[in-house]
Amino acid sequence: MLVAMLYTSLVYAATDEFVAHIVDIDLESAEVTLLAKDINHVEYRLAYDVRIRLANGQKGAVANLRKGNQITAVGDPDIQVLYVIQVLN
Repeated sequence: MLVAMLYTSLVYAATDEFVAHIVDIDLESAEVTLLAKDINHVEYRLAYDVRIRLANGQKGAVANLRKGNQITAVGDPDIQVLYVIQVLN
């Protein structure tokens, strides 16, 4: 039982969901700078297979992200990587 618990904790990364604003975005390096209640201008890398959903419900791409967008993001704050982005505006 202990081995199974250890294995599952190593396989699954810790993820948090939070609301933020995009302060800056660099398409070449796939990095976004976010501003939120608990984070102040923190840079996050976008996962290689990041899933982006636009405000109209359609699938989006990194090129659809803009400065000032309010987003809901799911990511790992320890390694500063985003896996899912939902654009709210």
